Amino acid sequence: MNPPIRLEVHQPVLDFYEMEKIRNIERYTSGKFKSYELDITYPVAWGREAIEARLASLCAQAEDAVRGGFSVIILSDRMVSPERVAIPALLAISAIHQHLVGRGLRTSAGLVVETGSAREVHHFALLGGYGAEAIHPCVAMETLLTLHAAAPGGIDGHKAIKNYVKAIGKGLRKVMSKMGISTYMSYTGAQIFEAVGLARSMVDKYFTGTTSSVEGIGVFELAEEAIRIHQA
Repeated sequence: MNPPIRLEVHQPVLDFYEMEKIRNIERYTSGKFKSYELDITYPVAWGREAIEARLASLCAQAEDAVRGGFSVIILSDRMVSPERVAIPALLAISAIHQHLVGRGLRTSAGLVVETGSAREVHHFALLGGYGAEAIHPCVAMETLLTLHAAAPGGIDGHKAIKNYVKAIGKGLRKVMSKMGISTYMSYTGAQIFEAVGLARSMVDKYFTGTTSSVEGIGVFELAEEAIRIHQA
């Protein structure tokens, strides 16, 4: 009987090369692992009312993928364009994480987020705390490459990315240590945050179990704000 195998990354922030390996993991593991990509964008023309239907569709796709044998689910907003707006990555990862937990499937697949919205330590801490095993901050890394290409004489862009990943890693360790959590595996999905300014109905549905003492906007207002920023 073959022993079970597992896929590990040495830290949760993925660079371009590591992200491509995850995206093509079936080839690298001779079919032992398969990845499935979910596009977390939708047409701006659909308006704010479309967000709940889109989230429900993404959750159903994730469930079908896991039941179909896919072991890595990638949530990506790289298809964002003037015509397509991204669902906030934190909302998308939490909704799918909670859905898979409710179906008893969460331990059957890993969740990876590829997003342009992750830039600073807090963004990574939130995504990890609500279910992301790994995160690829595509826009932040593309920005580093562009900036360093335009400023010859300093460190090259790839070194800058390496320094960025190292800095985010140190920041995440500091966040975890303050909570008494020693490993990222234990931190993933721990939901150690408190929601402030979100409607209780939204928290209960998409961030189930999160403490919330100060209510605020709901999912449609969040979608409206995302569209406003997208169009600015």
